[in-house]
Amino acid sequence: MAKQASQPIFRLANSATHLLHRAQQVAVNLSAAGLAEKGLTVRQFTVLAALHDRDGQSQSELVDITGIDRSTLADMVSRMEKGGLVQRIKSVSDARAKAVSLTDMGKQAYAQAAPIIAEADTELLEELRKSRRTSLLGALAIVAGDEAENPEGKPKKKKKKKKKKK
Repeated sequence: MAKQASQPIFRLANSATHLLHRAQQVAVNLSAAGLAEKGLTVRQFTVLAALHDRDGQSQSELVDITGIDRSTLADMVSRMEKGGLVQRIKSVSDARAKAVSLTDMGKQAYAQAAPIIAEADTELLEELRKSRRTSLLGALAIVAGDEAENPEGKPKKKKKKKKKKK
């Protein structure tokens, strides 16, 4: 008879999926109440932040940047437009697309909410040494498919090729 493995095939405590979900819950809990006081959800703030970084994006670009699915984002942008936070205008680069831009009210909402998220991020990572924070943020960016920037928001520097010794 073959020995049965004594270790379970799956352990919740070692599951990246579970740990990322739990970490996401903690992160949302740290910022959601403060954002709610400003009349925003975490996802709405994400859209405002994406537009703050690059105003005038198409909804398709916002889907790619925020990770919010297409139909949810379309509904959110519509509600945010009715609330005066964003406006949709014809895109100059694609006649079929609408460009989404921040209104003055949206810029103000972003400016008031950004410190709440920054504080939540600080609290979330305060138990980690700086080098571990940088590593964690880099790893999360890779997992999320956003590895084009480093955690400080600067484009990654291309590594120089080492010259081979003769």
